[in-house]
Amino acid sequence: MTLKELKDWVNDLPEEFMSFTVVNGEYGVLEDEVYFRVDKPVTTISIDMETNEVLILNDSKDEINPEMVE
Repeated sequence: MTLKELKDWVNDLPEEFMSFTVVNGEYGVLEDEVYFRVDKPVTTISIDMETNEVLILNDSKDEINPEMVE
């Protein structure tokens, strides 16, 4: 999704949605049959000029896997 696509989508939302909380959601499956959703409040939004990405970030209490960090 591009920032323009996100902006257009947000601009098309009905006015009554403007007080809704924005969360970063994640879906998953357990044992091929139980679906779950985890919502994490958005902490900040940042621009990464090096990768041309808009980053929507949330805090995490998950442990960091050192092998995943470059």
